[in-house]
Amino acid sequence: MTIKQYAFHAHACLRTQGFASLTRSQIHELLAAAAGFATHAAFHHQAAWCDVAWRDTGLMPDRDRVIQRCLHFGMSAEEAERTAEGVVNFLGVSGYGPVRFEELIAALASEEDEWAETDEAGSHLVAEWVSTELVSRIQQGVDALLRELPLLLEGLEAAAARGMAAAHLATAYVLEPYGDLSAEDDRRFGRELRRRGQWSTQPVGFAEVAADAERFVQVVAKHRYHLLAAARGGDRRAMLITAERYRDPGALELEPSDEMEPYDMADLADTNGLSELAYQWLTVLAREGDVSAMRELIERRGETPFRAWVWMHLSRMLGGDLSRDRHEAINEDGTAYDDDVGGPAYVGGDDGIVLAPLSTDDSCRANEEAAQLLAAIEERYKLT
Repeated sequence: MTIKQYAFHAHACLRTQGFASLTRSQIHELLAAAAGFATHAAFHHQAAWCDVAWRDTGLMPDRDRVIQRCLHFGMSAEEAERTAEGVVNFLGVSGYGPVRFEELIAALASEEDEWAETDEAGSHLVAEWVSTELVSRIQQGVDALLRELPLLLEGLEAAAARGMAAAHLATAYVLEPYGDLSAEDDRRFGRELRRRGQWSTQPVGFAEVAADAERFVQVVAKHRYHLLAAARGGDRRAMLITAERYRDPGALELEPSDEMEPYDMADLADTNGLSELAYQWLTVLAREGDVSAMRELIERRGETPFRAWVWMHLSRMLGGDLSRDRHEAINEDGTAYDDDVGGPAYVGGDDGIVLAPLSTDDSCRANEEAAQLLAAIEERYKLT
């Protein structure tokens, strides 16, 4: 069933109950109101109808909102009450359930990341029916997906076409199990993406997905298109995913947060030729007490003499003095040498860093700044 057919079916059912004056556009508004939305437009910005019977969702139609919409149409209070009753009866017998994009994303991501139980604002729990009645059907294969869930797929594509980032991301999650490629394939795609600077090739619609050998290629292209479109639309989750998979630089525009691994972000910046951003991320690590990041800043990132001494003092306060040689026996492949195994041993590790001395005043200031950083690190550890 399509969205147009669903509205036509609702219209026909209500006409048989004596509501012949209702227009098709009003039917759309009343269905959206029953789903808890102020307007039909608001509904399509946040949700889609899906091919699960309303009675199987456990949802209660928002009768009061339906009445308010009827009054807005100019009906009398009595007419509004009767119309709302008709809408509720229709939904109970023949209606389909509404699913919010954020609910669908959370349910589909439940085994992959921390977005499983909350929406983007961190407050919306996933309804049980979404997992048991909807996601279980999504996971039955491409054939079942295309055959059994046309209403949902049409709604997702329509919202995505209007630029809804959450709809793009929900579509990508729906296709995730069927567009899986190796990490090397993702890296190749990422290199091509960076070379081109964008990826805007419009994939085929769900209705045109082939039933032959081309299907996998089409699904992969569609999955990547919607995932990238969600990232380009500013969805934080999509930006972090595309950064990890394709080395897509969009995530570098985000404010630092706990779910962003600084080393990965520094590497991402370097991959995209953004050395200044890489420096900033390594500085985040150094300020958090990462001695390896301090070494990287001093030896390979052109750190100023004063700042290099701040890191040197801090490394000593943390017990990882960067001025000391740190050598160890390793195997040819770089793994730690094991005396019990034997064989040829090689020297690994790092030489101590030698810095030119600062003036007395600058040396005192560098030491004081390092002490302040140490206090902040210790305070942070107390809080965690």
